[in-house]
Amino acid sequence: MLRLGLACTLVLLLVGMILTPSTAAQGDDTRQLTVIAPALNVRSGPGVTHPAFAVLNQGDQVTAISHDASGWWQVRLSNGSTGWVSGGPAYVSLTPELSAVAAVTPPISSSSSLKSPGTLVFQTVSGGPIYAIQADGSNLHYLTTGMDPALSPDGQWVAFTRWDNPQIGALGSLWIINIDGSGERRVAENIFQPKSPTWSPDGTQIILSMTYGEHLTTERKCSGERPPRSATDIEVKIEGKDDIIYCYTLLPNPYWGLRRVNVLTGQFEDLNYDTHSMSPAWDPANSQRLVYDGQWGLVSLDLGQGVPSPLTTDTQHHSPVFSPDGSKLAVSYRQDDHWEIHVLNADGSGNVRLTETSYLTWAQQQLSGQRPYSYNNAAPAWSPDGSQVAFLTDRSGPWEIWVMNTDGSNQRPLFPPELLAGITLQYNGMDERVLSWR
Repeated sequence: MLRLGLACTLVLLLVGMILTPSTAAQGDDTRQLTVIAPALNVRSGPGVTHPAFAVLNQGDQVTAISHDASGWWQVRLSNGSTGWVSGGPAYVSLTPELSAVAAVTPPISSSSSLKSPGTLVFQTVSGGPIYAIQADGSNLHYLTTGMDPALSPDGQWVAFTRWDNPQIGALGSLWIINIDGSGERRVAENIFQPKSPTWSPDGTQIILSMTYGEHLTTERKCSGERPPRSATDIEVKIEGKDDIIYCYTLLPNPYWGLRRVNVLTGQFEDLNYDTHSMSPAWDPANSQRLVYDGQWGLVSLDLGQGVPSPLTTDTQHHSPVFSPDGSKLAVSYRQDDHWEIHVLNADGSGNVRLTETSYLTWAQQQLSGQRPYSYNNAAPAWSPDGSQVAFLTDRSGPWEIWVMNTDGSNQRPLFPPELLAGITLQYNGMDERVLSWR
């Protein structure tokens, strides 16, 4: 880990040395940059190693003065000062367009071993911006806003959900959008807190999880009956001579169920499920099989018979995702006080832990005066050929997208840090499906 940290530091220093204003090619001072990302840092030089001194918001326009070979633009701000912004297509649009910039994104050597790199989609935070990018680092572009993006089996469409508000019991909807950002369409609506859409192997149906129950919002009640054990803020009043009135608050107590939706028509049916049926994953090798995160572990559901059966008895298995051939499952595993990536066979056997903070890292933390702690690794997604697993990790500080072999070896960043500069990722351990890879 120490050697990796030193290597990363050296790479950043080299990038900072290369990306200096002296490498900029002068422009004609007539191009306009429009910010399309939610926010974009303005830096003192081209590259993320230079400090940021201002922020542009979505829709802001600035004049482009010059650009350098890495795709960064020097711009003039409204107050007359100048700075540098990333020219990536996910951040800005250029008028008129400059063809040389379109091909500036470098290939990512760390993923060159993939037989078919494919496309990743990822969310920055639940309900926030969703982006798409080729696994080789090319064609990064903004898609839409929503949560739990999932690529269709053919990689052409992205399913996601939206809620009307963040409150428990909020109504939401299921959407799809083309991978190029066109054709956004609402498939189904009036669903309580829809999450975690998963496609059928033929791409014609989607199963998602949703809340249900008698009360999904906080409720204040007064009656002559004794309050249930789950009640809070209990008050006792005496009315008349002998009547006792109990007033109490019932907190939201949502259960999670499963709904199957026809992508073309929006018609749906609710499936046979447990009281807590979350994060469904459709078996790509068996269209009649679904695996989801149940109350007491992973559960396998026979969609033809409507019969669920326990797959594992470990309550720490979360957010299962199938390998492309259906033989394996990767999960986010709650390892004491943090998250790790585990892989197991599709029948629930053979659980193997893939990620772990080393003893050397703990020793380094202790020597630097910190209390030793483990990094988080979560939200796995299989590569299209099943040879690698992408995941989120905070081992370097902020959340980043990393990749590893399916045995846990060769763990490394999937993209160089400057490629996703300005895009902040977040994972809250709420069964988010942050990544999808086809």
